[in-house]
Amino acid sequence: MEENAHVWLRSPKSEWGWLPGKIRRKALVPKKQHKNARREAYKERTASMGSYARSKMTNQPSFMASVQNIGGDKNPLVKKLEDSRRTELQTLMRDRTLPKDEKKAKMDAVKEKYNQLVAEVEVNAANGSTGGEGGPDAAPQEPEEEMIIELTIVDDFTGMEDEGNFYSGLKSFNEIVYVDPAVQREEHPDIKLRNMGNSGSANAIPFYGESNVMNRGVSGRNLVEKDNDKSKPRVKIDSVAGGVDDLIGLTHLHEPAILHALRLRYDADTIYTSTGPILLAINPFKRMPGVYAKELMHLYREQGEEAAHGSSAAGTGAASQKSLANGATKKTPLSKKASTRTWASKDGRPKCDDGQPIPRIFLHRSTGKLPPHVYQAADDAYRAMMRGIGMKSIMKGGGRGLSSRGGRGGRPGQVARLSEDEIPTNQSILVSGESGAGKTVTTKIVLNYFAMLSQKIQERARTDSTTTPAKNGGRRSSKSSAILDDTSIESKVLQSNPILEAFGNARTIRNDNSSRFGKYIDVSFSESGRLVGARIDTYLLERVRLIHPGSGERNYHVFYQLLSGASRREREELGLDGMGPADFRMMSGTGVVDRRDGVNDGTMHAEMLEAMETIGFSTEQTSSLLRLVSAVLHLGNSSFTSRRLSDARGTSDACTLDRTRSSVTAASLLGVSFEDLSYALTYRAIRAGSEVVHSPLNRRASEKACEALMKAAYGAAFDYIVAVVNENIGRPGMEEEGRASIGVLDIFGFETFEQNNFEQLCINYTNEALQQQFNRYVFKLEQDEYEREGILWKFISFPDNQDVLDLIDRKHTGIIALLDEQCIVPRSTDEKFTRYLYAKCDSHPRFTATSAQRVDYKFSVEHYAGPVEYGTESWLEKNKDQLPASSANLLKASEFKLLNDIQPFVRTEDREGRGSVATKSVGAQFSEQLSQLRSRIDATVPHYIRCLK
Repeated sequence: MEENAHVWLRSPKSEWGWLPGKIRRKALVPKKQHKNARREAYKERTASMGSYARSKMTNQPSFMASVQNIGGDKNPLVKKLEDSRRTELQTLMRDRTLPKDEKKAKMDAVKEKYNQLVAEVEVNAANGSTGGEGGPDAAPQEPEEEMIIELTIVDDFTGMEDEGNFYSGLKSFNEIVYVDPAVQREEHPDIKLRNMGNSGSANAIPFYGESNVMNRGVSGRNLVEKDNDKSKPRVKIDSVAGGVDDLIGLTHLHEPAILHALRLRYDADTIYTSTGPILLAINPFKRMPGVYAKELMHLYREQGEEAAHGSSAAGTGAASQKSLANGATKKTPLSKKASTRTWASKDGRPKCDDGQPIPRIFLHRSTGKLPPHVYQAADDAYRAMMRGIGMKSIMKGGGRGLSSRGGRGGRPGQVARLSEDEIPTNQSILVSGESGAGKTVTTKIVLNYFAMLSQKIQERARTDSTTTPAKNGGRRSSKSSAILDDTSIESKVLQSNPILEAFGNARTIRNDNSSRFGKYIDVSFSESGRLVGARIDTYLLERVRLIHPGSGERNYHVFYQLLSGASRREREELGLDGMGPADFRMMSGTGVVDRRDGVNDGTMHAEMLEAMETIGFSTEQTSSLLRLVSAVLHLGNSSFTSRRLSDARGTSDACTLDRTRSSVTAASLLGVSFEDLSYALTYRAIRAGSEVVHSPLNRRASEKACEALMKAAYGAAFDYIVAVVNENIGRPGMEEEGRASIGVLDIFGFETFEQNNFEQLCINYTNEALQQQFNRYVFKLEQDEYEREGILWKFISFPDNQDVLDLIDRKHTGIIALLDEQCIVPRSTDEKFTRYLYAKCDSHPRFTATSAQRVDYKFSVEHYAGPVEYGTESWLEKNKDQLPASSANLLKASEFKLLNDIQPFVRTEDREGRGSVATKSVGAQFSEQLSQLRSRIDATVPHYIRCLK
């Protein structure tokens, strides 16, 4: 870093942590002067502050950077030793072949070795600085006047003129930062060089109107801008928001550069950005006209076809962009009125379905390539799959020595002889991000794109079979249409979303349509690329939300949709006449009943019913599911009255179910008598040998039994819905017809709240596993590409979170295993489990439990994303998640057919009235599902979409 260099300075004054500045002065000053400057700076900046403000300010990074010697007080040799120590320890921690005792011994030996080396260096340095005699091997004497670099950094907005409004409220600053000369070449934590380019403006998007037309040559490479004066042609250079479409193209790649580029693109409504093989998608929290238009879909499809077929389709994408740019009238196969559509808007840009023009950023790219988009990510996965299918076909035809295509998007690799099983055909698209980042919407966009591609394949097949030679030079025509049919497999796959969202999504603090379950949609394609079916696997529905939705949140959408959209007749049949969300305990306790995104629950109810009909749900199935939803609502309003019961065995606490409108209606909807429902909820059946003993429950236990019945019935109904959907979108013979597949993963992101429980542990466990898979794949991808391109490189170790996974899921010693063990121990409690956990995991480096946490039965886990504190309340109950035997018998005796149909999905107690070893716990079952999911992903070529907000 030299004088006049443009830099970013870390500062709490900026809402995103960094301020633009410039190094006005760089000087080498005595270290003594530096220490005096530190004291003077502190006195000057804290003179007018109170004690509280002073303590807050001195903890800020920018203040510490300006008044402290960052990195200057540590001997460089000590720093190198610490880095070597850390590397050796990480290598040992990742080695799973070593026994635990041997690994611990080796790690202790490494620590002892480096402690001794560091001590020797510090002693030698101390002897040298004090002038002591160290013998012939003594460290050299340091000069009496030790020097340090002083950097004076001032505010500077060069190249950021269009961003004045963003920094308008910022006061000028003048910061002094001290850097040790011994470490000046190392990356400074608080100072980063800025990328100074001509395209770093948020408004750097050219206007393309009738008076400023961009003409593109057939090759897609020659781009000439012409104004009204035809005698002044000039080469046009694209101006991209944020400077780059791919962050790897940034000259300086670091935190502030990435954040700045993403902010500029976000301000310019450019929400998609690439970073190598990963697509970043920023939630705009508003509608984006034109960004998801069918016309834009076809631009990305044509670009993909052009890249896939090479010269055989040369000019296809170029011609389409040229025709769109000039406002030509175009016939689109997916348009119901293709022959009458006029695409040109007032400024010469093509229009979308809603009459809005396609955003300019998607037109006239001098690189000949469209900007990053979720359509591009989906198309990349589809083209890679089709290449694999084609290579397998060639192999079957006797082809040998095929050139394998690896890396990003199928770049040419080394020539190798591949077996058919080794050809990468199956793909996966992993959509990740925190709650509210847009994962669910992104998944739906991907599925819509696949449906469009499939419809295009079918349209071409129909065209080939129905066309006849015409008189105009043999040109063909067709009467076929590629409009989505309500009964097509593509429509059925898409229509599964409204159903699953109604029963599995809810409003949370962060998101109005948050998926409270994970799903993996495996989409199968034929050899021609046509979508032939799909299968949906779901993970960990948040059933506890039925009982305890958070403050400011809603329960599942289906409850609100039913109350808003049910007909008068349905309301009377379901006992909902005259009732609204405020009348039900499950919905009124959170303080909110509406959605903030403006979506109408009544409209969504109609869409759900239409989707059920499209998928193939019978009228009886649909009405039965709504009946069960209403029964759960009424069960939530049930109440109990305590009483004392005396019998031959003595006196005990008992209770009775109150005969209220809700409890009577719930019994009727469940197809049982009120007396049977009351007995099932207030007594527990325990089989002892050949005798069944009925033990009365107190009021609290009966309320728990009622909650268990609600969760079991709703959870089983959700699993039943998924099974029916899979039965209808996975056609018979799909396995034989499907040649390849693309899996789309939409799963919960990392979570940390004020109160974290068993659900958060499972969610974060999932993210730990997927993060490990991501690290291994992406780093391996980079290293393989370096080797292919002949680039000399040195292996760089990256964080490995295997130790966290071991802490959670290791057999016998992991948190889940310890929880399972306590679940089958008689009369175990959450408190006993927590103490057992402390005893077994206290020595693990990723596990902590302070004295204050132990009082409240809590602990913390150091995850890859940061530490999370967990409370252990109700962990045993949630892990068992089993319906009491008396309630299970009630469901079996019901006259309600749906309750018999969902029996395979109900988890019940064993005959002794406790969870059995044979019945897998929720934690064990989820761990197994996650292991299977990782195996499925490992068998595919993954494509990553990271959603941000």
